[in-house]
Amino acid sequence: MFYQLVSFTFPEDIRNEARSSFEDALRALPGKIPELEEVRVIRAYDDLNVTGYVSVFDSEDGYQRYLEHPDHAPIGVLAESVCSDIRRLLLDDDRPSILAPGQQQDPLSHLA
Repeated sequence: MFYQLVSFTFPEDIRNEARSSFEDALRALPGKIPELEEVRVIRAYDDLNVTGYVSVFDSEDGYQRYLEHPDHAPIGVLAESVCSDIRRLLLDDDRPSILAPGQQQDPLSHLA
């Protein structure tokens, strides 16, 4: 599986209707773009100005087809017009781990 996590930060003065309309457009993408396996649109708990968007694909190729789909481009244009910051993280659980054997179970506390 391949995952895209996006945080959309909105300016403090955005009207709730504009933000909700943008979130609804994100929720509508699975019906328009077949490569989308699942979508979650979630308002952040610890930052009232952030909405999280999690999209799931069967592969990186599916993600690339999603990026090229004609219904994806208008979302990017809309995001640029209503958001003050956009951050993206891509995750692929099909890639082999870069950690040496045994390190995968090590607690992370020694890294802090």
